[in-house]
Amino acid sequence: MALYPIAVLALLAACTACALSLMVSLRVKKVLDPLIEEGAFSPSRPPTVAIGTEVPDYGQLTDIDGKPVTLGADPDGSWILTFLSTTCSGCKAQLPSYRDYLRGQGVPRDRVISVVWGEADELGMYTDEIGDLSHIVHADELPSIATDLKVSIWPTFLIVSSDRSVSFATEDVARLPELAATEARTPITA
Repeated sequence: MALYPIAVLALLAACTACALSLMVSLRVKKVLDPLIEEGAFSPSRPPTVAIGTEVPDYGQLTDIDGKPVTLGADPDGSWILTFLSTTCSGCKAQLPSYRDYLRGQGVPRDRVISVVWGEADELGMYTDEIGDLSHIVHADELPSIATDLKVSIWPTFLIVSSDRSVSFATEDVARLPELAATEARTPITA
């Protein structure tokens, strides 16, 4: 009979632990639901740059190597415009995947422009990772481009068609399509 009160206490403690665990799980779900359904982790979240947005002509720019660059200089095919930042952990985390994407797609360097915000002396990582695959332009060359295109999240990856309209936009390099698929697709106008 002496074990009966101990068994009851053990059962009561186990039930209390289960109830606390359930309350914590429900609280975590309540906190994460807006992020998953409407926020940063939403699979259906619209891109920050609307499909069909026209990329303005900014004239001739200079990349960090001192070479002249023009956005969309070659009118025969799509090109990639990327927005990165030296202080963005997501940009740094996606950089190897972005490099692999560019290599896998075989995109010529002349069709890839990466605009990077941050201190000029901190651009070395971007030069090391994607400098041979992309023209890296410091944001000082294009101070209004993010505002003009309504870019609000870094990184942002755009595929721009030959008529200078955005045909695809995402903040996740894993969502970038095959470039041949975007050239065949007619851009949707906003």
